[in-house]
Amino acid sequence: MNDVTIIEDGPRPGKQPEDWQLRAARLAKIVSYSCDSKTGIAQRSANSQEIMGLPSIGPTTDWSDCVIPEDLPYFENAVRSITREKPHYEVEYRVRHARTGVRFWVLDRGGGEYNEDGHLTHVNGAVVDISGRISVESEIRAAARLTSLAFEAARIGAWHVEFLSSRMTCTEELLALLGLDPQTYDGELSTIERIVHPEDVEAWRKTHEESFTKGERLEIEFRVVLPNGGIRWLLSRGELVRRFDGRALESYGVMMDISERKTAEGAAAQLAAVVAYSDDAIISSDRSGVVTSWNTGAERLFGYASGEMLGRPLSIIVPEGFTGPERSTRDTVESGAVVPPYESVRQRKDGRMVDVSLTVSPIRNALGQVTGTSTIARDITERRQHIEMLHENQGRLSLALRSARAGAWDFNLLQRELRWSPEMFLLYGLNPANGVPHRKALIAQIPAEHRARARSSFSKAVLQGGSFSLEFPIVRPDGTEIWTAVVGNVIKDANGTPISARGIDQDITERKNWEKRQALLLRELSHRVKNTMAVIQSMTRQTLRNSSNPKVFAEAFEGRIRSLASSHNLLTDADWRGAMLNDIIHSQISGMIGDIDKRLKLRGPDVLLPAETATQLGLVLHELGTNAMKHGALSVPAGRVAITWTATKQKLVLTWSERGGPHIEIPPEHTGFGTALIVSSAGKVSRRFGPEGLTCRLELAL
Repeated sequence: MNDVTIIEDGPRPGKQPEDWQLRAARLAKIVSYSCDSKTGIAQRSANSQEIMGLPSIGPTTDWSDCVIPEDLPYFENAVRSITREKPHYEVEYRVRHARTGVRFWVLDRGGGEYNEDGHLTHVNGAVVDISGRISVESEIRAAARLTSLAFEAARIGAWHVEFLSSRMTCTEELLALLGLDPQTYDGELSTIERIVHPEDVEAWRKTHEESFTKGERLEIEFRVVLPNGGIRWLLSRGELVRRFDGRALESYGVMMDISERKTAEGAAAQLAAVVAYSDDAIISSDRSGVVTSWNTGAERLFGYASGEMLGRPLSIIVPEGFTGPERSTRDTVESGAVVPPYESVRQRKDGRMVDVSLTVSPIRNALGQVTGTSTIARDITERRQHIEMLHENQGRLSLALRSARAGAWDFNLLQRELRWSPEMFLLYGLNPANGVPHRKALIAQIPAEHRARARSSFSKAVLQGGSFSLEFPIVRPDGTEIWTAVVGNVIKDANGTPISARGIDQDITERKNWEKRQALLLRELSHRVKNTMAVIQSMTRQTLRNSSNPKVFAEAFEGRIRSLASSHNLLTDADWRGAMLNDIIHSQISGMIGDIDKRLKLRGPDVLLPAETATQLGLVLHELGTNAMKHGALSVPAGRVAITWTATKQKLVLTWSERGGPHIEIPPEHTGFGTALIVSSAGKVSRRFGPEGLTCRLELAL
């Protein structure tokens, strides 16, 4: 390998040219070489031993052995690329010092020499140690990459504006933030301005003009409209560079994405507005319980102005008796635990108590440490009143349903879900612990002869909508049967589809029994009326037969009709189940005697007379009393009447005794309607007229 030849204007004084050339090559770490293509021997400059660890003369393979294997193809390809037309090459690769093994980068520049026949004779060149440059370039690339990563992570892009050309150069990161395609971006400053939000264009222009004319730092927040129509907030900061004469040359700066910050600021502003003007009281306090914020909602709810409460303990509004539980709640929150919302009582400035719903949460710093508590209080006085009223109404409704022996229900027709009030379980004789029974189980409680009618009526009501009512019996689990009346309403949606049915079931067993009894009474009444008409007809004929003139007939007939009506009144009051003997006696005799307690003596057990017997005995007592008023003991003030009786299940024995009346010497021989009525009304009758008065003994079947 030949020594490198360095040409200059002349040698330095006192030095031989060869000396300073070698020194320069050594300092520059340059090794020159010349390789004989025919022999394969390379001649290298004298500093080859120092820089490469190779002798000045040696085979070319020595050099190949020093090249790092991964980079050897680059070196070989460069040498093979030599041609007569393009004899020069340049390649960078890594080598290893032949003696020390230290690795470093080299720049290999060379060229081929050709003879007249066009054959390659020599390869001459120089190898330069470029490790320092490569290291710097690596550091620069690493720094650029780190900067790029930092800009990308921080969503920051850099820009440069040349005022003479009005061109703006942007980094790839900035173009991505602006939503511009690097392939189509033309570098015009106006292109950036066109994507600025219309509402921010004026501020954008004004800021840049002031920066250009006044030389101030540029800083502006603005929005850009992205290609997809989205909005992005950016912060642009930059500095102006001027010439020595003050003329603006260029400006540099960065833009960063502040959309999240703007969103957070908007949310914070919105939250601040919500807190400030919320109807709820929103209060914050430190760990010692001292109030640090007090919004207008708290002022309205508790009556204290913000200035009155800031710096004072929150316990001011906690009534006596609640301080212990509230302190415990605060300790729990300050420990970081979650406290579910709860209800309590607070005291206003005017001393009035107010029911509140409270939500207490911890306030944490950036390290997650609890620094205080946040309390949201809502006035629930009205809600509690409504709840109390609702409970009262529910109580009244429940009482009304129980009193009416009724229950309420709600049937979701879409989900086929049935809900019952507690009274429904009582009505159907079911245990609430087992839940609402299935519809099939309820249908099974309806007797078979009524089941088809009940199902058909309900299905028809669902199809028609509106109100409906139906009645059917049910058999309870204990075997008892009751009648129930179902009154409800079917609700439809906007499309006319039935969605739910709701109503009330009521126990109408008593009504049904009364209807049966009423029908029986009507039949009985018809029978009684016929019998009564027969009695009246008989009384009419007998009274006419035994009356000498119309006045006598009217008096006798009217008295007998009153007697019959009096017995009927007693029977009607008892639903024709019968009448008590005492009541029959008083109803017939009391109108005849003024001081009945002194002149009428009664003795006997309580006896319930059947309706027919009561009617007959009432007429008999009326005739006995009328005769006593006209001719017997009741015709004189001293006269007395005693009525005694005994009774068995089958027979009543009643004795009518008159005393103190007119002296009877000869018993009456004439028998009229009264006597005939007495005789015909009893199973067995005996009459005795003694001097002291009449004694009549009657036996009647019960």
